[in-house]
Amino acid sequence: MSLYLDFESSISAADKLLAMYSELRKLRGLAQRGALSGENKDLLWLPRSAVVASLSALDAYVHSIIYDRLPHALRLNPVPLALCEAMSAVIPIKNADSFRSAVPVLASNDSFAYLTNSLKERTLAFLSYQAPEKIAAGYELIGVSDIFARVSAMWPGPATSADDIKRYLANYVKRRNQIAHEGDLEGGGAERSMQPDYARGCKDFVVNLASRLNRVVYGPQ
Repeated sequence: MSLYLDFESSISAADKLLAMYSELRKLRGLAQRGALSGENKDLLWLPRSAVVASLSALDAYVHSIIYDRLPHALRLNPVPLALCEAMSAVIPIKNADSFRSAVPVLASNDSFAYLTNSLKERTLAFLSYQAPEKIAAGYELIGVSDIFARVSAMWPGPATSADDIKRYLANYVKRRNQIAHEGDLEGGGAERSMQPDYARGCKDFVVNLASRLNRVVYGPQ
């Protein structure tokens, strides 16, 4: 459960950014709602930042779950195929040199921990777990297949099928990338519109998704 508490601490950055947006509107003598004039549109970088913070919190959470569950996945019978494929790059034994590289693993008192750390350092630390297909691949490593179908089964209400959830997530990730990598600019150089409610919706969606991802792996808390 501590991993989810870490997520809650991380996602709170989005709330703080949105609260800062509201407070700065007040300090500038602006109504709490309504379009901003040109000289005040700089405030919209706070909800934009909240979108980035929300997806970053999800990314960090999925990483933490994978790191936590990998040693358990290595003890499954059978070991998940996706994990076998990933580990084959960590300890390939094809010749004398690769055997020499594998000796620390073979000699380790806790070879599963050694393998987990090696996979993390060589591969996983450089991956992003935000896009639906990346998250699904990450959960395959720890032996959890069809993760979005499992999440959907615990998510009541309309538009909560696995495809719906993946579509919403993909759209939020796309906007996050536009903000983080493109300055949230259109092709002609104008800033894309941003509504604080969009950022709040993104944050709420990520919280709902992460809470159900947590239940899939650890059960009701």
